Amino acid sequence: MASRAWSSIIRFLVVVLTVMTTVSWNVLPVKANSWGTCQIAYGLTPTSIPDWLMPAEENTDLTTANRYDILAAKLLSSGLIDGSTCPANGLNLDGSANGCGIELAKDQVIVWQNRYDPMILTYSRSNDLPAKVVKAVIAVESQFWPAANWTRGEIGLGQMTGYGADLVLMWRPEYYQSICRQAFGGKSCSTQYQFLDSPTQLLLRGLVLKEIEATCPNCPGGVDLEKGNQAIRVLTETLNASCLQSTRIFNLATGKQPAAFLSYDDYWRLVLANYHAGAGCVYQALRKTGNPNNWNSIAANFSSGCASGAEYIRRIEGQIKP
Repeated sequence: MASRAWSSIIRFLVVVLTVMTTVSWNVLPVKANSWGTCQIAYGLTPTSIPDWLMPAEENTDLTTANRYDILAAKLLSSGLIDGSTCPANGLNLDGSANGCGIELAKDQVIVWQNRYDPMILTYSRSNDLPAKVVKAVIAVESQFWPAANWTRGEIGLGQMTGYGADLVLMWRPEYYQSICRQAFGGKSCSTQYQFLDSPTQLLLRGLVLKEIEATCPNCPGGVDLEKGNQAIRVLTETLNASCLQSTRIFNLATGKQPAAFLSYDDYWRLVLANYHAGAGCVYQALRKTGNPNNWNSIAANFSSGCASGAEYIRRIEGQIKP
């Protein structure tokens, strides 16, 4: 999850947008048997939904058999795969998997990329999200390895940062209150997250990240697979939060709902770019575009510090489309 590409100017803009996008903006209610949060946030019932955005059904097949070299390296370096039959135990000097290691790990890479499919389906269905998108986000962010990347400050299968924790705490009130109860002995918070003092916000962000941090020295391979399941739950909450925030940012930039300009699939590209690059990047791109009636025109207006937002969408689509 990117927030990593933001300049200091964009960070400041995000703080401003945080207040603007939550004050006097009620979180959209979702009634039983209705469209989900993201469909409602779009502003119009989609007349057609492409296959990759179809809400998850009980029998949705998410099985993949992709090559993931980072995952192969993690399986080898953690000892979950014995690389002793390969030169250097299957690893290059930089920690990446060599050709022998990639071949040796191939079967387990397929097992690992599908081991979370039941949880992806469960939480995608409960949050009315497209399961293929949820799985693609995990593939791009972490290649299904649930431990933290401390070098980049990214945690869990969705590689959440502190900015991602901000996003979900601000826009998903039920989840926010569940974290408050953890922090304060079962008591709820009476103040919205964005109006809490900085130390309390830091505490709550820390609890969100702790929920999904799967590093476990005493577990096989050094990872706690149950924390991976938790990370999927938090990821689906965060994607719904990104839908809500993206709609409000679009409204601030254009005065309209996304449905007035964008197809439903282009709206989702905007949502995913917001998840990855952040509200500041998306707002600036929308303002520069002028007439943001398709994703390509918006993507072309991401600033140099935010360019990864457009590339991120290409990588997500590469995971979904055959």
